[in-house]
Amino acid sequence: MRKRFFIFVIFAAGASLLFSQEQSTTGSKKALDAFINATTKGKNAVAQVEPVPGATVMIELLPGPKGPCTTRNDGVFGVNFSKLDEVQGKDSRDIKLRFTIQPKNRSAYVAGRYVFDFVLPKSQGPYYEFRLKFKRADKNSNKGEFIIERNLNVKAPPKQGPKQGKGSAVKTGDSYQGEVRHF
Repeated sequence: MRKRFFIFVIFAAGASLLFSQEQSTTGSKKALDAFINATTKGKNAVAQVEPVPGATVMIELLPGPKGPCTTRNDGVFGVNFSKLDEVQGKDSRDIKLRFTIQPKNRSAYVAGRYVFDFVLPKSQGPYYEFRLKFKRADKNSNKGEFIIERNLNVKAPPKQGPKQGKGSAVKTGDSYQGEVRHF
C-alpha cells in the first residue's frame, strides 16, 4: 500500500510539474505570438506610397483635345500650354483637365478609380507638373488608390529631359517629350 501511495505521489508531482511547465511555456509563447502579430500587423497597416513609373496618362482638356503622356521613373509628368490665353476661351481664368491613368502593369496597381478631374488656374501656367503615386492598402497588396499631386514649385518644363541614345526619334528641342504633354 505504501509503495502504491509513493508511486502515486511521485506521478502526481511529476504530472503537476509537467502541466505547470507546459502552461508557462504556452503562456509565454502566446504572449510572444501576440507581440509578433501586433508589430507585424502594425507595419503592414502602414500604407505604402510609391511612384508609378511608365504609366500612360491620357490628358484631356474639358472640352477639347486629348493626348497621352508617360510618367518618368519617379512618377512625374507635365502639361505645357503654348497658347495659354486661348485654352477654353479667353475669358476663362481656369483650365479644366481630366486624367485617365493606364498603368504599365495593371495587375500590380488595382484601384477603384482611374479617372481624375483637375481645375488649374491659368495664372500659374503655362506649365503644370504632377506626380503620380499609388498608395497600397498594405505592403503585400496590389490594391490601393492612385494619388496625383501637383508640384507647385515648378513653373517651367525641364531644360533637359532624359538622355537620348543614338538614333533616337525624339527631336532635339523636345528631349523631354515623353514626360510632358503639349497643347
